[in-house]
Amino acid sequence: MSDQAVLKKTPIVTYVVIGLCVLVYLWELQNYRAVDATLVNPIRTDGVSALWTLFTMTLVHAPPPDFTHIVFNLMAFSVLGRLLETLYGSFRYAVLLIVLAWVASAAQIDVEHNVGIGLSGVIYGIFGFMIGASPNNPFLWWFVKKNAPMLIGWAVLCVFLTQTHVLAIGNGAHFGGLIYGIIYGLIYGLPRYRYAFIGLATIVPIILGAVLVFLLTSSG
Repeated sequence: MSDQAVLKKTPIVTYVVIGLCVLVYLWELQNYRAVDATLVNPIRTDGVSALWTLFTMTLVHAPPPDFTHIVFNLMAFSVLGRLLETLYGSFRYAVLLIVLAWVASAAQIDVEHNVGIGLSGVIYGIFGFMIGASPNNPFLWWFVKKNAPMLIGWAVLCVFLTQTHVLAIGNGAHFGGLIYGIIYGLIYGLPRYRYAFIGLATIVPIILGAVLVFLLTSSG
């Protein structure tokens, strides 16, 4: 299949996720407390039985009047997501998003012992995938070199802003998603070592989940 044919494919998964985030935000405009109680808070109160919120909390963004969180997240997600989905296909991209949501949300709780919201951990995971896959893809290599200073620089700045108490940012989700995305991307970027990276990409979510279960049960 030609590159032009691939690029003509509709990135349906990306659009669905954006649509879900918008719908959730419209709900937030009406009743943020209900959104938090339904999609985020259950893991705080119900513990292990609410692990499904690791996925739903990525759809929730800072409540009004802070519109910047969702706007910038969806702008970045749209650019990176559409590109990756058209290059690797909707099914593989959907699997990646599901695993990234789990990893980023679990890493945030495991490392910082608090819940994070928003797509930013997943976004950094997508960019991490691009980094990992870039050795075997000249276009991704060009894209990564062009955008890495901005995205990595922002991640580092976020750590500074958090440590100086200027903003409360989910740095565990950012770096957890980024590092795991790189591991996952190396399955495609270094095909000679594919099975080693498949094994690593499988065990990391399991370890993060096990640590999270331990934290939830020990604090319960």
